[in-house]
Amino acid sequence: MTRRLLYIIVGAIVVVVLAIGIGVFVLLPSVTSANNSATSTPTPTPTVSATTTSKTNVASKTLKQYAPVIKTQIAQGLKLTPDQLTTDLKGGKTLSDIATAQNVSVTQLQTLVGTALQSGLKPAVDAGTLTQKQVDRLVKHYQSNLTLLDKLLMNTKTTA
Repeated sequence: MTRRLLYIIVGAIVVVVLAIGIGVFVLLPSVTSANNSATSTPTPTPTVSATTTSKTNVASKTLKQYAPVIKTQIAQGLKLTPDQLTTDLKGGKTLSDIATAQNVSVTQLQTLVGTALQSGLKPAVDAGTLTQKQVDRLVKHYQSNLTLLDKLLMNTKTTA
């Protein structure tokens, strides 16, 4: 009977050791990979978006700063005063509508917008706030999205 009890105890120990060994081999890789993925994932994303956002914010703030000058130049090109341009925009007309009413073609309007942005933002380039490459991108962006320019000009106060 003592031998039988000894065999049962040894057998139970072997079963427990095997269960622990199998558990370690099954669970350890998943615990290790969870730690590795949790550590490495979050770092790259915020850095890139923060840089992009700051460049966009600088260009946006600078554009708003020089918007009154740009608005005046566009109004003059359309043979209007800045106040007339604001009134028309706030009345629901688009820059394209206003240009058509003033007998200015779409091509002429795009040229006018490009010239106004280039000359209006020249002080920012000279001061080093914007690069010429940034200004060129803004010009292309606003020439192809005149409705964005409508919003900018509509909310810009001209200086007297």
